[in-house]
This record gives sequence, structure tokens and C-alpha cells, in this order.
Amino acid sequence: MDDIYLDKNENPFNVPEKVRKEFINYVKTANFNRYPEKWLPSLTKKLAGLTGFDIDNIIVTNGSDELLDMLIKHAAGDMVISSPTFEMYSFYARNYGYNVIDVPLRSDFSLDVDGILKQKDAKLVVICSPNNPSGNLMDRESIKKVLDSGVTTILDNAYYEFSGEDYTDLLAKYKNLIILRTLSKAFSLAGMRIGYGIADSGFISELKKLQAPFYMNILSARMAEIMIDNYDLIGEKIRYIINERERVYSEIKDIAYPSSANFLLIKKDIYDYMEEKGIHIRKLPLVKDRSRLTIGTKEENDRAIEAIHEYIEKIF
Repeated sequence: MDDIYLDKNENPFNVPEKVRKEFINYVKTANFNRYPEKWLPSLTKKLAGLTGFDIDNIIVTNGSDELLDMLIKHAAGDMVISSPTFEMYSFYARNYGYNVIDVPLRSDFSLDVDGILKQKDAKLVVICSPNNPSGNLMDRESIKKVLDSGVTTILDNAYYEFSGEDYTDLLAKYKNLIILRTLSKAFSLAGMRIGYGIADSGFISELKKLQAPFYMNILSARMAEIMIDNYDLIGEKIRYIINERERVYSEIKDIAYPSSANFLLIKKDIYDYMEEKGIHIRKLPLVKDRSRLTIGTKEENDRAIEAIHEYIEKIF
């Protein structure tokens, strides 16, 4: 039996055949000798249509990681995170020698707003919602309290499509907010590295000054455009993954937390056990006695459920 990979929060489905054919036709006539247009106006326009914002409110990057790197470097100072959360926030900050202040999430994985607001020297706050690896949404009133402090705040919204919670209405009031999204998850484009940010036009303008003029290849940009044009097909897969997430959770809820993303946080470290079964999940070295399971196809999820049921029978 082949190994299955439920460890990187990837979409289990490749791009639709219709998209693949259109992309191949583009490749046949693409001008590989030419640089992409500065700031990718065509892709930016399509993202504007997708999100309902003006093009001046959007910046496109090589994955949301590149945007994180830019924002953290530009902040040039102490950064507040709330663990357990995405490890790359600390990675980038420490690369630049900045201090990472951890105000841990509460036991229910909610924000410790008072603890965050006490960090008066912070130049940047990063909030992940749905949070990776816990999968929960952060309360919008808590987010607003952080924003009211005036500190620049990144809201990492990478798993937005699986949650149904849209925070973009906050942008009308808060110029210190930038929302990060990606096409790696719901859009099945992890291998193409496409991310984007939505923020006040002045904020975006300042960020673009930090960006190299030719920063994304024409193939990634065009594939992103085609996928956006075929969002109806993407929507079908998003609904599939959400339904599977709820089914898997109902089967293993004795050792899993509920989630608004495309993964489940497991209350036990079952990494080694699942490895023996040929099921690769995420080990969480910074989170004691926990592991993370990505939602895959029904067949992959059935294997994971069966293995976890066997594990539960052994420990209970």
C-alpha cells in the first residue's frame, strides 16, 4: 500500500484538467524572453475582482512567505506572536535579529489580548486566523482591540476559504492592518508559490517600494489568473474538503480539536505511530504531545481514521 502525505496542509487535488489544458496552451505561445509586467497588473486586477477591492489595495508576492519576510524586515523591531502558531513568523524575525515576544494563546487557543497590549515596544503583531496548527478562528473583537492600539498588525488568513470568516471589512477602519492570503491551499497551487496581501492603499504603496520590479515568473502569474477564472471548480473542492474535515473530526473527536481550516490538531503525538502505517502527518516539535493531520481525499482520510481508531483502542 502506497504512503500517503497528510503533513503539509496541501490541497489533495491537483488543478482541474480544464485549467491544465488552458495553461499548456499558454505555455506554447508564451514569450519566455520577456520580463513580466511590473507588479503584475493583470493578476492584480483578477485578485481585485475576486476580493472586491481596488487594485491599489492589493500586492502580489511569491507565496505569502515573501510578503511576511518583507513586512517583518520593514517593521524593524520587536514582533509579537501567539504560540502555538506558524513557525515561519519567528524564523524571519530572527533572521533579521529582531526580538520575538511570545504571548501564548490561552488554553482554549484564544488571544491573550491584555498580554499583547502590554508589549509597548512592539513594532508588529502577527495573528493567524484560522490559526496553524490549532485550526480555530480568532475572535474579531479581540483582533479589533489589538488594532485599536495602532500597532501594525498582520492577519494571516491563509486558510480563509475553508473557514467562511472574512475579516476584510476591518480594512475600512484600520490602516494598520494587512491581511495575508495564499493560492497554495484552496487553489491547489502550492508548487507555484503565489500569495497576496490586502491593505490600505497607502500601506500597499509603501510595500511596493520594497519589492523588486520583476519578482514572479510569468508561468505562476498566468496559472493564478486561470485558476481565479475557474473559481467555480475550486469551490467544489473547497466544499469537499470542508465536508471531509467535519466527517474526519466526528470520527476522531476523542483526540482532535474542531477546526476551521483544512487540517485537524491532534491531542496526542501520534507521528511515529502513523509513520509506521505509511501515513505522514506533521510532527510539532514546538508543541508538546500534539500532532497535525491534513485533510486529504476520502480514501486517504479513511486510512487515517482507521489507523487512529486502532490507536484509540490501544490507549483507552
